[in-house]
Amino acid sequence: MEKFIKTLFFTVLVGCLVFSCKSADIQPENDVSEAPQPDPVNEDEAFSDEPEFIEETVFDEEYLRSVNELTDIAEVSVDEFTADKAEILEIISALSEVMEERDFDAWKEYITPESLEYYSNPANLRAAQKKLPDKTVQLKGPRDYFLNVFIPSRRRSQVDEIRYISKTNIKAVEVREDDTLIVYYYFRKINGKWLVHLPEIN
Repeated sequence: MEKFIKTLFFTVLVGCLVFSCKSADIQPENDVSEAPQPDPVNEDEAFSDEPEFIEETVFDEEYLRSVNELTDIAEVSVDEFTADKAEILEIISALSEVMEERDFDAWKEYITPESLEYYSNPANLRAAQKKLPDKTVQLKGPRDYFLNVFIPSRRRSQVDEIRYISKTNIKAVEVREDDTLIVYYYFRKINGKWLVHLPEIN
């Protein structure tokens, strides 16, 4: 019996020593104080570059298309292009309401003086009249031109971009899918203000 107790005691002692050694080798799973921590990610910074690059690229391409006819594109800066386009689109929007109301007096405020004078000339009105599909329409003055030529030719207009002819002359155009252009308006800058210039009869 005494021998059995000694053997049991020895076995338990050896088992305790072995368990203690193994425990010393095991690192606690939740102790991450020593591990390097990744820097916190700022989502705005992480994803800001790509969208801004795309937007700038598209914008730059439109600017280059707009100034393509100029001999020196430095004549018009990007800031000037942005301001001119915004002003012209605002004028076109206002003109849409004027056409809807058929308000001749309001329309005259957006037209260059030389254009109003040109379409007050009976000879020019007769030339314009000959080009109308409806030969029963008579043009006797600028009001008739406004009602029978200006409005019908722009009723379904959709201006997408502008094109500089010079620093003070611009075309407002629709860009079709095949990249062809439809010119709906010519603008001329007079005394710092953009006004619609009516094309003369060829």
